[in-house]
Amino acid sequence: MTVAVARGGDNGRAGPGDLVPEPRRMWEVSAETMQTIGVDDSRNNYLMTQFFSFALEPFRPLVLGPVTVRGQLVNSLVVSAIVEGPDSYYIGWAPELRFILPLGRSPWSWQTAVAAGLGVADANQSRPDDRGLGQPLTFLLAVKAGLRYAVSDTWSVWAGGAWLHLSNGGLSEPRKENIGADSFGPVLGVSWSF
Repeated sequence: MTVAVARGGDNGRAGPGDLVPEPRRMWEVSAETMQTIGVDDSRNNYLMTQFFSFALEPFRPLVLGPVTVRGQLVNSLVVSAIVEGPDSYYIGWAPELRFILPLGRSPWSWQTAVAAGLGVADANQSRPDDRGLGQPLTFLLAVKAGLRYAVSDTWSVWAGGAWLHLSNGGLSEPRKENIGADSFGPVLGVSWSF
């Protein structure tokens, strides 16, 4: 991600067109909201999921010719309200890898992330035919991608799309079928780095 930050020349004054990339920050706090709709056999059809994240960017950006890639290690608290379906919530933890690819020398970047974690849901194992999650212990997979905009040196916003998967990996079987829940939808986020 880059922003128009003036760089002082030998005399300490910025010249026209004298731009440098946004300084890399070590830490980032972010919040994302995903509104996803189910696309499978599960009856958990509409999920409002929030990711509250704390990111660390310990590595220097990787430069591959004209392409620069920034990588972040992210820890996320995940809270999902299952609005329509037999289950009503999911709360968990999901570490993720986030990649940020600046688009030229503009404040725009391409952002993508992959998350995997675990948590608990209010799945009811005594209702084997409700087409909900199979058991309370549930795993999470998520893939997110979109465009990120640097509002300033420290604030960024982004918008894109996401795929979310909740499943127990077959641990509930044979007592209750592992349906899993796949959903797609938009994601919006904001972050503050320091």
